[in-house]
Amino acid sequence: MSVKVSVVVPVYNPGSHIDDCIRSLLEQSLPTDEYEAIFVDDGSTDETPARLDALAAEHDHVRVFHIPNSGWPGRPRNVGIDNARGEFVYFVDNDDWLGPEALERLYAYAVEHGSDVVIGKLVGHRRGIPKEIFRRSKPKAVLGQDPLLTLLTPHKLFRKAMLDKHEIRFPEGRRRLEDHLFVMKAYFAADTISILADYPVYHWVRRDDDTNASVNRFDPKGYFDNVREVLDVVVANTEPGDLRDKLLAHWYTGKSLGRLGAGTLLGYPPDYRRELYDAIRGLALERFAPSVDRFLPPSFRPRSVLLRAGSLAGLEALAGAERGLTIEPTTSEVAWDGDVLQVRASARLVYADGRPVVFVRREGRLLWELPVRLDVPVPDDALDMTSALAAARADVLVRSRELRDDYFVPGAWTASLEEIDADRVSLVVAVEARLDAQTAAAGAPLAKGTWDVLVRVAACGWGPGARLSAASAPGLGALEVGESGPDRRPVSPYWTVNGNLSIAVGTRRAPAPPPPPSAPAPRPLPAPPARGRAAWLPAPVRRRLRGLARRLG
Repeated sequence: MSVKVSVVVPVYNPGSHIDDCIRSLLEQSLPTDEYEAIFVDDGSTDETPARLDALAAEHDHVRVFHIPNSGWPGRPRNVGIDNARGEFVYFVDNDDWLGPEALERLYAYAVEHGSDVVIGKLVGHRRGIPKEIFRRSKPKAVLGQDPLLTLLTPHKLFRKAMLDKHEIRFPEGRRRLEDHLFVMKAYFAADTISILADYPVYHWVRRDDDTNASVNRFDPKGYFDNVREVLDVVVANTEPGDLRDKLLAHWYTGKSLGRLGAGTLLGYPPDYRRELYDAIRGLALERFAPSVDRFLPPSFRPRSVLLRAGSLAGLEALAGAERGLTIEPTTSEVAWDGDVLQVRASARLVYADGRPVVFVRREGRLLWELPVRLDVPVPDDALDMTSALAAARADVLVRSRELRDDYFVPGAWTASLEEIDADRVSLVVAVEARLDAQTAAAGAPLAKGTWDVLVRVAACGWGPGARLSAASAPGLGALEVGESGPDRRPVSPYWTVNGNLSIAVGTRRAPAPPPPPSAPAPRPLPAPPARGRAAWLPAPVRRRLRGLARRLG
């Protein structure tokens, strides 16, 4: 039979970290004469080359190529593509691994839907992964409508004929965003892009010695020159208008404004902070027209105003105020409904000090009340959160304490605005989820072990999450043990010593009440805004103050 899938693995000095990768490729459910594993050794200096040669001698569907060290995965991946005999190519990094049915399911899905690219569900181990893209499977995803840009790593199935026809290869040498260039060219060339979300295809590992480029120093000039190359691909394949602006907004958000926010900017020393800011501002003024701002997450629009106005001080102040923005969750019910655990909770969007994130009613719109005085005025259009608040949602997730996998729990949510005073409101999102331990892991049973229960709110470009606890609902009491699946595994929800909700799967725990909650600290009242204080007073008071101001000149 012809080869259906060629798996390309660039390899460089992995040591024992490659063990899981090799094992998973040898244990695929697809027959060995229908796929091949191509290891491209990029000049390894450890025992790996000899080990791979021995592996290939033992298994006919394993092939090994040795090349001089190139220092980056682009060259070995290209060697793999050029030598692939499969109808499709799939890329795996040497310290990650595949689910046992990954190749069989990916290929079947591609054939069923005529796909040129299939994005199989990624599971992160000690690392975060995009979640929205894997909320559900989608046979025909659309660039600009579906969250395809949230995952631009090469861990996907690509039709080889498409790659060859359009001469799509990775840039070689040491450079940033080589994955973005390759994947974006493939997205534009593909007739059909599909998302397979109901099976954990790719297990993506963060090792203890990994570094995070987003929080470590890098050469801003070289990095943003690489960003420009990706933007060139977008511009070359789109016409001026909404689609182009929407796509460009992805890199303006994640690779530019995202580096000027609370999570990264304040972690840099002042001299490097200025260097980074200057490089990002130059890119923004050169490549991101103001029309792109319409497609930014709403909470990023004030950053864009400050950046375009040349206010590093304003960006620093806003980053400091947003640092630690989180949610204040309240658990209202945890109870069994047959074999399904029903969870009801709500969450309020708050700053690190417990003050609610406040929105102001003004002329029929809801505007974000900036939590800090800025040196540049931010227009109302950049603070308008009206439609974003209407689209706010909350989800319950379960996260493996051992593996750090996490999964959405099916449910529904309702967003509401809670009055603070006549003109100001805060956001509260209620959620009800139904957890079936037999299907909660993307359609599969939850693995044996401990799973923590979290709630996450997505609103206005923020996405904080927190553990669910009984501290805010002490009357919930002890949680009974349930059972799941044909073998009736025990499923034991319980309160941790800190009062948080966790679930032990495969272990029967004696029901116990949650620990008594400590007295909650009083929530501070929202501080009045730095500018336009009178606008926050009741309307009659504002009118009297305006009249007094006119009389006093």
